[in-house]
Amino acid sequence: MSSPRSSARLTRNRLARVGFFFIGVVMFYAPFALLVRLAGWLWPSSLAGTGISDVHTACVRMPLGWLTQPWMWPTLSDNPISWLPIVVLPGIALVAGPLFCGWMCPAGAFPEFLGRLVPDRFKFDLRTSVRIRPSRYGFFAGFLLAPFVSSSICCSFCNFTHMQNIVSLFAGDLSGFAFLSSMGMLAAAVWIVPLGILTKGGRGWCLTLCPAGAAMGLASGLGQRLPWFARVRANSDACTSCGTCVRECPMRAVEPVEEGVVIDQHLCTSCMDCVAGCPSDALRYGRP
Repeated sequence: MSSPRSSARLTRNRLARVGFFFIGVVMFYAPFALLVRLAGWLWPSSLAGTGISDVHTACVRMPLGWLTQPWMWPTLSDNPISWLPIVVLPGIALVAGPLFCGWMCPAGAFPEFLGRLVPDRFKFDLRTSVRIRPSRYGFFAGFLLAPFVSSSICCSFCNFTHMQNIVSLFAGDLSGFAFLSSMGMLAAAVWIVPLGILTKGGRGWCLTLCPAGAAMGLASGLGQRLPWFARVRANSDACTSCGTCVRECPMRAVEPVEEGVVIDQHLCTSCMDCVAGCPSDALRYGRP
């Protein structure tokens, strides 16, 4: 059971995450897109013909797909933002865990926090329904190979542009209503409903269909045992097996075992909800 102190810590941690998610919105999404505007100021040619508020200029899908397509490699040098999903975000995940996913990605945060309005009894748990890690990396492999057999898979960061449209609507751009009449609305429904508010944790899309998240999860998993890299870590000696961390983890990355819990670093986004909510302080974020 949670204590009043741990419940208060968890509330503060989630409020802090909400604040950082709003920062993610203004950094990446129209009509704000401050990161894209900064890139346009530093490298004017990178925004030629795209529009400075276009989220796809900073899309974390396309450059990942281009890694397996040699004919697209010259495009990487045309837009320096392309190195964000290829080098910067996986590099951060290698050193400190996928902090972007846990603290700044609005496309992942929106269904997660929306899902907290729905009681858990109406939700299913991906951890007990499917083998998450093979499913995640299987889709990632298919995403990278898709251009060789058909065409590319739609965007993961903006979730078929619907997060972009939602932000635009709130900012007064009524053209965002256009997506309501498109086939993409079906994708938005999948993202928000079965893989969002009806999935425990609200991160079903992140766990199964987000190639950017899979790339960062892979980097995090590869670096988890290196002694100078920080991760969320469990202390089995202090664990009371209360189940709070298992219940609160949005990524279903905390697994109960006989001697306490283990954390799947391929899934954990270092959101620290488990650390803040643990009443026995058996979890911490840091080096081994």
